Amino acid sequence: MVKLRYGTQPHPSYKSLTIKSNGVRIATEKSAKVHVVFNGEVTAVIAIKNANTVVMVQHGNYYTAYKNLGKVYVKKGDKVTTNQEIGEVFTNSSNGETILSFSIFKESSAQNPANWIYKM
Repeated sequence: MVKLRYGTQPHPSYKSLTIKSNGVRIATEKSAKVHVVFNGEVTAVIAIKNANTVVMVQHGNYYTAYKNLGKVYVKKGDKVTTNQEIGEVFTNSSNGETILSFSIFKESSAQNPANWIYKM
C-alpha cells in the first residue's frame, strides 16, 4: 500500500500544510524483500546514523534509491538485474511498520516512481 505518493500534497497530519515528496513510501509486510526495478550497478550502500541503510543503483543516466533497509544483500560495484533481491525492508519494533522509501532520479532530477512500479 502506498503511504506517501510522489509530488506536492497535503501533509498527512497537518492539512493546512503541504509537503513535496521526491519519492514514494510503500507499506509492506514484515521481512519483505526489496527488488531492483531495472538492470544496473550498485553505486552505494549507505548506513545512516540513527536511521537504516540506503542502497543506490545506477541505470545509465537514471538512479534509484531504496531506503529503510534492515538487511542488504549487495555491495558497492555489484551488477544487478531487473527484479533481483537486494535486501529486506526494516520493521520498526515500536509501531510494527515496515515501510520502503523509493526514489528515482534522472541525473539529478527527481522522477515519478509511479511510471516504474505501480499504477496511480
